Amino acid sequence: SYLNHYRVGGVKLVLDGSPQGKTAWLTKPYLKPPSGKDHCYHGYPKLTKEDVENFVNQAFQNQWQLLAHTNGDAAVDEFLFYINEALKHHGYDDHRSVIVHGQVIRKDQIQQIADLNVLASEYAVHTFYWGDWHLNSVLGSPRAEYISPTRDLIDAGINVTSHSDCPVIPPNSLRIIDATTNRVTRSGLILGPEQRTTPYEALLTQTRWAAYQYFEEDHKGTLTVGKLADFVILDQNPLKIDPMKIHTIKVVETIKEGKRVYEKNESN
Repeated sequence: SYLNHYRVGGVKLVLDGSPQGKTAWLTKPYLKPPSGKDHCYHGYPKLTKEDVENFVNQAFQNQWQLLAHTNGDAAVDEFLFYINEALKHHGYDDHRSVIVHGQVIRKDQIQQIADLNVLASEYAVHTFYWGDWHLNSVLGSPRAEYISPTRDLIDAGINVTSHSDCPVIPPNSLRIIDATTNRVTRSGLILGPEQRTTPYEALLTQTRWAAYQYFEEDHKGTLTVGKLADFVILDQNPLKIDPMKIHTIKVVETIKEGKRVYEKNESN
């Protein structure tokens, strides 16, 4: 429950690092290893297997939501393995455990994610900020084209959100929606066009699906009588504008619990 607009949403585990920093835990080596590492270098786990097993079991035993920073596919493998084991011992069907980032999810992992009722908070905006770096230095082709595979996750029936990981990048929701829809890198390359979403699906990752991911679908996520009146008014319709121009849309007004808390003027 909330106290002064704040609540603890769950518990977080950090199982590995970042692919752009070449510390994410992968099953295959990096395209270009960092200085001082050989060609077999594939990152590393942050925790011992014993710690991961104990933490996951503790969360499921107490029915806490579990959100795990898992960028690399080896970290995802570990997370899914211990969730499966915890489900055998403790149940907790509506656990809504979340893979946070999941940039290097493999295609063969997606069905297991769906089967375990695991959710995904994807870092699709990485296609814009670091897509070229992933392609040319971190992962290479074809792994780079498959980073944050939102299309395949959605098609498998998995609840997906898309985030900024602020303060790593600015908390610009329209830039996130743009990147999730278009997957255009800063050099102008479309990185993995088959993993693009529709603009409507990208909006859902910020609204209805986000509310569900954090057990708040009863009072957030859609414009529905009885839910919180939290929404923005935009100067252009993201469902009708050229998708490549979504990032140019501006927020005109922000409404929080039925009250205007922001209004655009000439200075902003």
